[in-house]
Amino acid sequence: MKRNEACRVVALGAIVVLAAARPAAGQSNVKVVLAEVVDDRISAGMASGGLVLMLNLEGDGLDAVKSMRIRLKEAKDDTGKSLLAAKSSAPDFSDRNSNGGNVEVSLANPPRDATSVRIAGTADLFVPGKDPNSVVKIPGFLARPGKPVPSKGLLAAKVEVTVLSKERYVEERKKNRLDEKKIAAIRAEAKERGMKDEEIGAMIEMAKAFDEMGESDFPEHGLYLQIPKESEEKIQELRLETPSGERIETGGSSSRTDEAMVLKQLDVKKALPKDAVLVLSLFTQKAIVPVPFDIKEVPLP
Repeated sequence: MKRNEACRVVALGAIVVLAAARPAAGQSNVKVVLAEVVDDRISAGMASGGLVLMLNLEGDGLDAVKSMRIRLKEAKDDTGKSLLAAKSSAPDFSDRNSNGGNVEVSLANPPRDATSVRIAGTADLFVPGKDPNSVVKIPGFLARPGKPVPSKGLLAAKVEVTVLSKERYVEERKKNRLDEKKIAAIRAEAKERGMKDEEIGAMIEMAKAFDEMGESDFPEHGLYLQIPKESEEKIQELRLETPSGERIETGGSSSRTDEAMVLKQLDVKKALPKDAVLVLSLFTQKAIVPVPFDIKEVPLP
């Protein structure tokens, strides 16, 4: 096996022994399982590399779990080296309908003489059925463009959403373009994470390419939203319905994010009726079920 060759192995039957975890509503025997190990260890001095673990769930009633995130507390190889990143952002929730329900956990580069790793932490399961307030329906949300949508449910969850006209959205997009200040911030954060100059340069060029995409690509019928970043992080799903509860078909969506605000556009198949209902699924505290796990002696290829 070459040192810098990615080695994929499926760890069959590697099931975590759970501590006393509070069961999710309608779920039983819920376990975090190791689905796959992706070993991309490299020789010292090379640019990058690491270890990726794919985690999933087993148990009954998992159809009620809409998404999951993994919060690592410990990650060490059998040489005693910590594999946790020195600095990492808060993990996002992953939709259970994507990637077969697998959640990717990225670790640092283990030394070549390491043969196994141990990880421990908590899997947060989003189970909206545990909290009726996690789903907020807002009829008449199109009535006041340019102002936060009025909703007691959103107010209680401290979530703010504003509908923008297409013209206002285009103006905000121009403010959101990648400038020298944002490029400098990207470069500084990358250096802090230990990336090399050539890697940073490639990453910035990619960011510039993405920044150019979609500048004139606006759907014929679109829904344009402005959401504070702190609010957007609490939204699991955003959809549209008729007053009778029938789902309104939408196409693709895109988002642009700066330090404080997210601009989101949804491609709607036809013009929205004035009585359309905006439905948001929110990550409320009562709807999150923590499941602790401890995976010992995960073998490395």
